[in-house]
Amino acid sequence: MKFNIYAKEISVTEPMREQLEKKLSKVNRIFDEDRFISIDVRISKERGQYKLELTAHLSGMVIRVEEKGTDFYLTVDKLADIFEKRLKRFKERKAMKHKLSVREITDSLPTSEYVEEEGSIITRRKRFAIKPMTLEEALLQMEMLGHTFFVFKNAESGEINVLYSRKNGSVGLIEMSE
Repeated sequence: MKFNIYAKEISVTEPMREQLEKKLSKVNRIFDEDRFISIDVRISKERGQYKLELTAHLSGMVIRVEEKGTDFYLTVDKLADIFEKRLKRFKERKAMKHKLSVREITDSLPTSEYVEEEGSIITRRKRFAIKPMTLEEALLQMEMLGHTFFVFKNAESGEINVLYSRKNGSVGLIEMSE
């Protein structure tokens, strides 16, 4: 499986790269490699802990997984397991009767930009264009990203909405109006 590795404050050795290749290749049982537009793995090490972030771009979806641990190889194992489960859940969701509309979610997630700011309360800023999507598409995208909230433009109302995870496990919806 082809993927890009971005390392911060760490040198990635050949055994580390091979472990990533070995564990991530298991997902080919779920999706063929050609279904992935790109896969990025970001590796950093802070305070003795490895932090691995995996972002996979599929046609119509972005899937993100993050894992931390003191042992690189165990952390890769956990990351791959979570990624595999998330892909299975995505595949099951797509097969359900709530199939995504012809409009691809990818259109709602165009290029985004990050700005790191020092000396400010805001340390990171992300800018992205918001395209219309249905509530079902937004729920699926929030789940696949592993986020606790998701901002989107509601295709039905044309308004900006926010989905968020509640402490009791349910999902809340904030509908904004002018």
